[in-house]
Parts: sequence; C-alpha cells; structure tokens
Amino acid sequence: MKVNLEIESKDISDEVIKTKNFAIMDIREFDFRLVYVEDLSGEGHKTRSTLFVSPEELRIIRKGELNTDFMYGKNMVHNTSYITPYGAFPVTLTTLSYSYELEGDLEDEEKGFAINVATTYTLQVGDDEPMKMSIKICISNAENVASM
Repeated sequence: MKVNLEIESKDISDEVIKTKNFAIMDIREFDFRLVYVEDLSGEGHKTRSTLFVSPEELRIIRKGELNTDFMYGKNMVHNTSYITPYGAFPVTLTTLSYSYELEGDLEDEEKGFAINVATTYTLQVGDDEPMKMSIKICISNAENVASM
C-alpha cells in the first residue's frame, strides 16, 4: 500500500530536518516494512531506505550513497557502522526513549490511520563523545495525511 511518510530529525545543534516522501508499506506479522528512495545529500544521489516499524523497535536500513543499519528500541544499545563515500565509521546508538502509537484503522480506508514513532537516542562515533539526537516518524495512508 502507498503511504505518506514524514520524518523529523533533530541533531546535536537542535537543527530540525523535516522530509516528506511516499513509501510502499507492507503489513507483516509483527511489524510494518516501508521502502522508499531519497536523496540524502541533495545532489541527485539516490539511496534506498527501508524502515521496519513495530511497537518494540525501529530499524532503518539505507543502501546507496550512505549505508546504515540503525536500530532503536527501549533500553537498546546497537553497535554498527556508518558507511560513507569517505569511509566506514563505528557507531554506537543508545536509545533513551521510544514510543509507538497506532491511530485509526489500517483496514478502513475512509477512517484512515496514522502510525507515530518517536525516539531520542545518543549517537557515538568511535571514541567521540555521545551526541543526543531524536527522530519522529509519522506514517499515514495516502488519502488522509496526519501531521506530526
């Protein structure tokens, strides 16, 4: 099913970046899978992004200009790599808070639905000091846009 995907992320300088995309969402047994293509640098390079969203965790996999496999969940510490054109960097994500809310009805096209996920976390690159960041995600059916 085609859905609206709104993502709001805040970095260590409190700069807020908002993006809106259309995504293809599959409803699976325990989570939702969303796939979309984005231009992360603004220079025309395409990155395929896949999100797995559930009440327990959020996983973001990016393949293309940047390559990541980030996971967030209650009391979760996730060690991974952040791969850029300049090299791979070891990253530790520590989830500080995670919330998930499903509003509406996935089956009722007239009523519509919205899935809201929010997480605050620290991101530590190598031995650098951890940086506090956050992400808010709103997924809604294409006919009824829910805003964050």
